Amino acid sequence: MIIEYMKNVLKIKILFILRKIKKVLLDIISAIKYFFKYTIIEKLNIKHFGNDFPDKIFYIVRRCPPGAGLLSNFHYVLNHAAYAISKKYIPIVDMENYKTFYNENFPIETGKGETLNAWEYYFEQPFGYSLKNIENAKNVILADLNDAGMADYFLDPYHISKSRIEKYYTFVSQYCKFNQITAEHIDKQKEILFGNKTNILGVLHRGTDMKTAKNHQTPASIEQTLQKVQQVFQDEKFDYIFLCTEEQKAVDEFFMAFKKEHIITSDIQRIKEYDSGTIPYIIQKKSLSVYKEGLNYLSDMYLLSKCDGIVAPKVNGTYFALGLNNNKYRFSYLFDFGVNL
Repeated sequence: MIIEYMKNVLKIKILFILRKIKKVLLDIISAIKYFFKYTIIEKLNIKHFGNDFPDKIFYIVRRCPPGAGLLSNFHYVLNHAAYAISKKYIPIVDMENYKTFYNENFPIETGKGETLNAWEYYFEQPFGYSLKNIENAKNVILADLNDAGMADYFLDPYHISKSRIEKYYTFVSQYCKFNQITAEHIDKQKEILFGNKTNILGVLHRGTDMKTAKNHQTPASIEQTLQKVQQVFQDEKFDYIFLCTEEQKAVDEFFMAFKKEHIITSDIQRIKEYDSGTIPYIIQKKSLSVYKEGLNYLSDMYLLSKCDGIVAPKVNGTYFALGLNNNKYRFSYLFDFGVNL
């Protein structure tokens, strides 16, 4: 009996060890498959995952990790998606295998399920296809990891025209829609902050990393922004100011310069002292959730597009607001102090 018992115990242990070995082997195989699927090769390259969708060509938009700011990533995707569509490819944004500053370590609810893809935290995929849908696709192009200029005709700070803004609005409305959770959050914020208010001057003040970021537009100082807004608010007879900024000092200065009832601003965590050695500024907030920080920023920029006028620097948030506004501002002023060298 004892010998039989020992045999059974040994058998169970062997089976347990074999299962562990099997799991390790499967993990290794999975890692190898991942490497061959989503390579770190920078240049555009073609893959064949299987035999699904033989009549379609999928174009994986990927950016060199960890990407950049939320709307910098957005515009990078916008240009790549435009390029893909011009070639009759189907763009799919991959911010799961190629992670960004905004990726969390846990899935985020979109309204249609959970995702680890940071693009899908906020937006739907351009044509509805996800990475899961094309696990065995026959024709897959991995886009260049760095080339944001394949179809760089939506964004040009020196050539902002009515036709470009219309093109931007049409493309984003069709291919870069908010997901359900994002749309609901923005609608709620609009109701809370704007309610029935109209005749609102939207103001974007960017400081922190934009002050020194090379090859980016030099932003206005708080004093320059405030001076211009005071002039416009009076001359153009606006009733309210919607102030968007990541700097607490800017909020304090505006509340000293205007009556409290004239200022609208979202209740978010802001930077009090910025360390110029750390980029991006969102990391310095030490928020419990970079996803929520991104959601709040995106909401502010969307609401900026719903204002009646705008005073802002030439940065990604401004381009986003101008594009979604679709030339409906009755007044607009963009600071132009050249580019940081």
